[in-house]
Amino acid sequence: MMCNLSRMERWVRIVGGVVLMFLGFTLPVTFWVEEVSETVGLLAAVTGTVGYCPVRHLVHRVRRTSTFPSQEET
Repeated sequence: MMCNLSRMERWVRIVGGVVLMFLGFTLPVTFWVEEVSETVGLLAAVTGTVGYCPVRHLVHRVRRTSTFPSQEET
């Protein structure tokens, strides 16, 4: 499987995701804030564990195939 995250970024995502999930479970906030926190935390923890982020892959792919002229060309 392709891996597009560095080791440090993987650990930051895992720890940050677990913290967000914990805060979502424990803080007395409105329901939608709790759900958003838990969902973002879960996604961060999973992408950190797997080592692959599909959004990052798409951003690099679009940046590579961009047809816009660079600032050096203008």
